[in-house]
Amino acid sequence: MDLTIDVVHHCKGIPLDLKVLGSSLGDLSIEIWESALRKLKAIPDSKILEKLRISYECLPDDNVQNLFLDIVCFFAGKDKDYAVTILDGCGFFSVVGIQILVDRCLLAIEHNKLMVHQLLQDMGREIIREESPWEPSSQSRIWKHKDAFNIFQGKTGTERIQGLVLDIRMLKEVEYVGQKLNGNDVEHWQFECPADVRSLRMTDANSQGRQSLTVLELFRNVFSETSNGILFEIDAFSRMKKLRILQLTEAKFTGSYQWFPKSLKLLHWRGFFLKSIPKDFPLESLVALDMRRSRLQQTWEGTRKLKLLKILNLSHSHFLRRTPDFSGLPNLEKLILKDCIRLFHIHESIGDLQELVFLNLRDCKSLSNLPRSFCKLNSLETLIISGCSGLALSTIDLGNLESLKTLHADEINYDHEKSWVALWQSWSSKLRKSPDYDNFSLYSLSSSLVSLSLARCKLTDDALSLGVNNLFSLRHLNLSGNLISNLPQSITNLSMLQDLWLDACPNLQSLHNLPSRLIKLKATECTSLERVTNMPSLLETHTLFLDVRGSEKLTEIPGLFKLEPIKFFEEEMVNTLNHLNLDDIQNAEVELFNRLTNTKKKYSVQGLYEFGIFSTYFPGSEIPSWFSMKGEESLLTLKVDSLTNTKIIGLNICILYSRSNHQKSRCWEENQLGNWYSFFIKLNNLSKGVKWIYAPTFIGIPGPNENLTYLCQWKLGKYLEAGDEINVSIIGWSYTFQMKDFGVSLECETVETDLSVTSNELAIKSSDPSAYLSGHCVMESYMPVYQLAWNHYCFSHPDYFLFNGHQRKQAAMRLILYQKLFEDFVQSSIDAGTEDDSDIDIYHEKYAEEAALAELEDDMEWPW
Repeated sequence: MDLTIDVVHHCKGIPLDLKVLGSSLGDLSIEIWESALRKLKAIPDSKILEKLRISYECLPDDNVQNLFLDIVCFFAGKDKDYAVTILDGCGFFSVVGIQILVDRCLLAIEHNKLMVHQLLQDMGREIIREESPWEPSSQSRIWKHKDAFNIFQGKTGTERIQGLVLDIRMLKEVEYVGQKLNGNDVEHWQFECPADVRSLRMTDANSQGRQSLTVLELFRNVFSETSNGILFEIDAFSRMKKLRILQLTEAKFTGSYQWFPKSLKLLHWRGFFLKSIPKDFPLESLVALDMRRSRLQQTWEGTRKLKLLKILNLSHSHFLRRTPDFSGLPNLEKLILKDCIRLFHIHESIGDLQELVFLNLRDCKSLSNLPRSFCKLNSLETLIISGCSGLALSTIDLGNLESLKTLHADEINYDHEKSWVALWQSWSSKLRKSPDYDNFSLYSLSSSLVSLSLARCKLTDDALSLGVNNLFSLRHLNLSGNLISNLPQSITNLSMLQDLWLDACPNLQSLHNLPSRLIKLKATECTSLERVTNMPSLLETHTLFLDVRGSEKLTEIPGLFKLEPIKFFEEEMVNTLNHLNLDDIQNAEVELFNRLTNTKKKYSVQGLYEFGIFSTYFPGSEIPSWFSMKGEESLLTLKVDSLTNTKIIGLNICILYSRSNHQKSRCWEENQLGNWYSFFIKLNNLSKGVKWIYAPTFIGIPGPNENLTYLCQWKLGKYLEAGDEINVSIIGWSYTFQMKDFGVSLECETVETDLSVTSNELAIKSSDPSAYLSGHCVMESYMPVYQLAWNHYCFSHPDYFLFNGHQRKQAAMRLILYQKLFEDFVQSSIDAGTEDDSDIDIYHEKYAEEAALAELEDDMEWPW
């Protein structure tokens, strides 16, 4: 125990130090702990990198140590699978090595990316720098662009170099003493030098200082002024015999490629400047070849035998017209040809790629057909043909792609029904291995499809109904931007579907049939959408994420809320609000902001039913006289007295408010929505220790010089009884609004209520406003789902869905919500006549949140 205390002391409580060292030393002997502690004591407090280095030295072997150094120099922030493929090709046991680094807190995996803390990256790079502090060319890895520049221009490369990065764009400037030359302007610079110029200086984006590189005579020998920029000579590679990783961007070389390294495993050459890869260019050892944004017109001539190559990326090569012959690439796993806009021919040998699992042809607009051998890609799991607007549907034969799991075919125009039918027959049928090869079986390709995207394809209801019957394994379906008005009944057959995206479907009116396991439903900017039914019950899943932002006509989701003109609600429900005179208010017009859709719209006076709470907004100038307690403060305390032959069934709450004169409310124009319209009703039963927060899904917006009345009734059942003491407060007002008056009264009845209805029945009835009339506490069925802590509940649909949309942050967000809403203080209303230009906090207190929590608060879009 004393040893751990000493380590904490010498780490000065720095979390990263403690986390990394604790993970590195945790399983080791006391002797090693003592040795590490002695070393910590010998390192000055300011040298944090040296302290972190102890964790590097405790790694089990040099294989893992070198793996760490490769990652911090070349793969930080990169896709894990991509890095594993290359590092395995370099001889590392990368899967187990990465896991060791994760366990030691030297590496993290986020969204399948390799993430390294900046201090740990600095520590790793410092270890490499110390290999040869004054001669970078003798270091094992070159990650500074200026060092790489120096090595190429001085031809000082050595056998020690295993990896090198040079991005010409990262060089800030190349300058002579007394005269500057910007890297992007080299072609405009004339090779005329002042007689007194004797040295060349160069800086890059990774360096804060300047370094004298060489004398003018050497500069002349290294690169020359051409119309295409600076040219290095390829023989600068001649001594780099052990180079495994080479990453170049916009670099140009001249000379024979026989000098090019033959041991490369990764060649990333963005902006490769030749029209074709020369025959003497050594590619045989490559595991990954990345030449995106190249000027290639053809990859290479003839057939190249590249048996080790697994990744080929030629994306954004706008001059590429043909793919290479693939017959010499038997182990190719990923082929990426995204945005090759002039590509019109894919070699027939693509069918020989039996290891190919990923093919991206997105935005290959000149591609009109796929080769007949395409259907032989038995291992293909992901196919992306989105944006291939010239692709003829009749040429797409996917019937034999037994392993296909993900298909993206967005922005393809299926105007002709015959073509659409033929396409679906291909996609939903597969050829069985039988003598009669020409017959399609009734078995479906859908048994393998997991993700299907057909966004912006102009699909109609009829077209869609032809193809979704048999996609039994489908989990993600994207139909955004299509012309559908309703989903087909057959979509309920998609029993595994979890994500359904219907964004920007302008004709979509209602969603009646939804699969039972749906977890995520996106229907943003569906301007005709009015109703969603048969949505999986929140009470069953607890995980549903719903995003309907911009769908301004949405007024009902059974199980969540219902908004309709108050005159259509049953008279008995309206009468529960006592002397509310419908004739006086129902023809009035009120603007409502929908917090779920982030839209606002003018309606006749509406009734809102959600969480078993019935409410309405209407113009008014005072709290109705039948409210027993009133006050201009935002907190009222009510003592529930015992009354003979009277049953307490609920609580009425009334708020009178108007627009605020607060300075910050001046920004509430059409583009300022969200957190400008909000308030929360906080109900605290002091006697029972139960607290509720309610944020209405719809917020009334007062007109200029207008008062608005908000009236609601809570059916609390057993949660409100004689003898209870209740605090009712209004919190979280946006700067747009100003509360003017506030009232609370009990709702009582003398008629006995049937209490025989079970909680399960209540859950079923909770979506129906008629359940409100039973007198039961319908809100009780929602409490388990909307619980933040024991006996603390937050009834807010938008915030519930926000939680489920941020699964990784959900715990932290719930903590913020709990702290902000359930702290025992009350916000005072802002004086209606005061214009306040100060940056005051909405609760008149300042909160010093951690950076992560501040980010979450921004996500939650609340006016704290």
